[in-house]
Amino acid sequence: MKKKIYQLFVFLSLFLMTIALRTNNNKLCAIIIWLNIKKLKKIKSNNKNTKKILVFNKSGGYEDLVESYHNVKNNNIDFFILPRAFLKKIYNFYFLNIKKTDYFTKPINNDEIIKKDLFVKYLTSSFRFINFFLKLDGFISFNIFYNGEKYFEEVCKILNKKFIILHKESALTPLEETNAPKIYKKYNNKSLAHRISVYSESQKKILIKSKIANRNQIIVNGCPRVDYAFRLRKIKPKKKVIVFYLIEYVRSKSSFAILLNKERNANYKDNDTKKSWKKLFDVTLKYIIDFAKNNSDVEVVLKGKTGVHKKNQFASNIFPKNCTFVEGGSGEGLLIDASVVIAFNSTIVFETIASNRNLIIPNFHNENKIKKNVLHNIRDKKYLVNSKKKLYKKINYYLNLNYKNKKISSADIKTLRYYMGNTNGMSGRKMQKFINKIFL
Repeated sequence: MKKKIYQLFVFLSLFLMTIALRTNNNKLCAIIIWLNIKKLKKIKSNNKNTKKILVFNKSGGYEDLVESYHNVKNNNIDFFILPRAFLKKIYNFYFLNIKKTDYFTKPINNDEIIKKDLFVKYLTSSFRFINFFLKLDGFISFNIFYNGEKYFEEVCKILNKKFIILHKESALTPLEETNAPKIYKKYNNKSLAHRISVYSESQKKILIKSKIANRNQIIVNGCPRVDYAFRLRKIKPKKKVIVFYLIEYVRSKSSFAILLNKERNANYKDNDTKKSWKKLFDVTLKYIIDFAKNNSDVEVVLKGKTGVHKKNQFASNIFPKNCTFVEGGSGEGLLIDASVVIAFNSTIVFETIASNRNLIIPNFHNENKIKKNVLHNIRDKKYLVNSKKKLYKKINYYLNLNYKNKKISSADIKTLRYYMGNTNGMSGRKMQKFINKIFL
């Protein structure tokens, strides 16, 4: 009930935001934004003389931030959350009828430059007025290339506030790593952020090469939410629970992989099944559902990706009673009970490795060889399954296996270091020190 009331409040707020924008009323806009700013209660503070930081919320990044202050005492920062929908609403008003996507943030003509300047001016006036209600000391975003947030760095320069980015999109495939410097540089201006945190050395090198940021702007802290996965190594999972993180078969329009294809071919469609994992998704889902139907004592959790998978897109009778569908949100919380995890080409693969859960990576069409340039390079190939028979054999073996906290292998350490920059569960502490040094 509370969730529905909150959703209604946000809906009404966005409706009122339209009126504020059409009447060029930045004070009304400021009041609407202020009313929708909520304190991040999962991070405790001392409540006296604290710095106040506004966070533009995003799944994954939110979990990184919360993990960074896990069990931290004597915290002198209060974090506040604002749904990203409000900045996007303002952005879409000023860039009406202009088709621009994330990662393509650079104005390409005088008209877009004028619109960008008006957008920045309106945001500046609005947040200057918000300061009368809530004195903010800084801002945090989770991606350098979000259209609605990219220009906020200019707002912060005008207001003399520190704006940092905890960039969460660092795990790129070989094809993406090859093309990223060119795409970043061609379609985006240099970041004006005070500091940028990234997961890995590889992402830092890409940002420097693309001239998006200089070396002194970027700090490698690793992925904090992997700390949680490392803590799970000491926790015994439930005996018969399978968690299948659904494959992102048609990658979203903000997906960097899709942007690479659009850069090469203006007629590229992001629902082209030949350029997606649709076939692998369908086969894997069928195998898992069939297994669930034949093993009613096994609990199967199907975890959908935000903006990609919804339960209502499937036939109502497709799932047996022992199947639970979870829509959206970050998925690492499901690892604690999982005796088997099935995942593909997602950061949850790395979190599963760190958590010591039994991992299975579908590879029914030899994807690791045929499409290796668009797949993360998982060093240890033992996780791959190439047939239905091998999938079921592995699942049954893992479901009946007694849990043991095994020492992490050298191959897995190399994988985690390269993509997540976290091999020991200490990235959260590094991130916390990084944030505190900037704002305190």
